[in-house]
Order: sequence, then structure tokens, then C-alpha cells
Amino acid sequence: MSLSINGLVLKRADGVRLLGPLSLNLAPGDRLGLVGESGSGKSLLAHALFGALPKGVLQAEGSFRVFGIGLDGTRSKHNLTWGGRLAWVPQDPLAALHPMLSLREHLALLPGLQRREPPETALGRLSPLLERLRLPADRAFLDRFPHQISGGQRQRVCLAMALSCDPELLVLDEPTTALDPLVQRDFLDLMLGLQKERGLGYLWITHDLAVASQVCDRLLVLYGGELLEAGPARALLATPRHPYTHRLLEAARHQPSTESGFLPAPQDRAEGCPFQPRCPRRQNACGSWGPWRGDPDHGLRCERPLEGTGQP
Repeated sequence: MSLSINGLVLKRADGVRLLGPLSLNLAPGDRLGLVGESGSGKSLLAHALFGALPKGVLQAEGSFRVFGIGLDGTRSKHNLTWGGRLAWVPQDPLAALHPMLSLREHLALLPGLQRREPPETALGRLSPLLERLRLPADRAFLDRFPHQISGGQRQRVCLAMALSCDPELLVLDEPTTALDPLVQRDFLDLMLGLQKERGLGYLWITHDLAVASQVCDRLLVLYGGELLEAGPARALLATPRHPYTHRLLEAARHQPSTESGFLPAPQDRAEGCPFQPRCPRRQNACGSWGPWRGDPDHGLRCERPLEGTGQP
């Protein structure tokens, strides 16, 4: 596998666990989705992969390897991997783009670092990609700054930057959040087309199950930093086994649940299944983690799983 994560655990400096243990594999051509509500730890994984963890967060255990190279969070050591064979489309394009750099400078940045490519050479090579992304390649547009273009254009500039060095694996963190429905549909069609043409491997991070169902072949469901269910996208969405996956589907279908509550802060999470305080099927056994259940293709951790019907 080109990207291999084994037993990754992220903790705060005070020892409170934020994510994991989490293991996954991703190869070129794969379309893997990481789903869960805000605060479940999805974006932390992306930040860990690219050495951009927030202050106070450290990698406590586990490892990840990209194309056989072990990444330890030191950006300068692995700059040939970051942005080259493995690229990232961050969640907030306005925050990701430097306000003092023009779009021209942004687009030429990675080719210059990775390939020693002069800016005009890089921009000439990227011109067909910009056209494909519906971004103007003329001087008037490229001389603009991030605050001078729309949110959808900023998202596509970030995507163009990520694709500028022909990566094999692409991590997309909530890439459709800032897009209106029509632009989102075009964006998803574009991503599926690029994936097929280039053989890209996608790790698609999203809270939107409707998006995940369109672009992912396999899904991992996170809650409270824990992996609760994993399986083929179609099977998992048609017959969820974990009550939390069922809750996510209800929310996606605008079916309000009778169970209220919010994702607790990391230091307040109960022992055992993190979803138990909000789960309609909770029982005493949920206070301790049971084994991973099910077959290797579709499994979960739950003491009272649904019976494959999608109904509690």
C-alpha cells in the first residue's frame, strides 16, 4: 500500500487522547472516505500526515508511511513527499492561501520546490489544468490575491496547487463545504473524472454522507476520535450496523432523532464506546470496548449492533 497508517494515536500535551488508535491503507486508484460529525478527529488525521498539527497536539503512538517513507511530522525532512506524491486540499481555502501572495505565486510554489521549475514554465504546463478547473489562465486573473476571488475559485486554486506536481495520492478535507449545490455537483464530477484519468488515490474527509456516497468506494466512520464502523460505501450506507452510522444517515435524510446531545469534549468522554451517552441501544456492556465485530470487509465495534436492517 502506498499510504499505510498503523495504530496512530494523537494526544494533547496533557495526555488526553484526541484520535485513535486508527489504521488504514490507501493505494493509487482507491477512493476512501473518512466520515463523522465535526469534532470527531477527521481533520486531525490530515494535519498529522502533513506535519501541521495544532499547538499542544503530539503524535503519541503508531506510525504512517507513504511510499515506504516513514513520516515523523518533520516537514523539511519529507518535503519531496509532501506536495509531490502525496498532496492535500485543506478545509479552509482562504486560510490555506497566503494573503500576500498572488495566485500566480501560489500556483508556481510547489513546482518550484518539487521540480525546480521556473514559474512561467510551471504556469504554462498547468494551463490545461486551470482550464479544466474553470479557472482563467490570463494575467489579469493570475495577478489577483486570494481575497479578490470567490470562495469556489479559492477552492479550485487549492485543488490546482495540490495537482500541480501530479500526485498519486490526494487528501481532500471537506472540499465541498464552501460550494453552492450547482458548483458542488460540477466539482464532484470533475474529481471523479480526474481520479479515473490519473489513477489518483483519494482520502476524502467529509461530514456529508451524500457526498461520500458519490465519491467513495469504502467508508470509515469516526466518532469521538474512535473508529466505530468500516465497510464498502454502498453496503454501509444501505445497512448500517453501528447506531451512530444510523444516526448520521438520519441526519442526512433530515429525519430528526429522538436522542439529543452533543459530542463531548475529549477530556469528558466516557470509558468504552464514545457514543454511548447518546445511543438509544446503550447498555452496561458499552462501558468497555468489545472486540471488532463482523467480517474483514464490513466490521464495527459495538456491543449491540443493528441487525443489518438499518433499524434500531
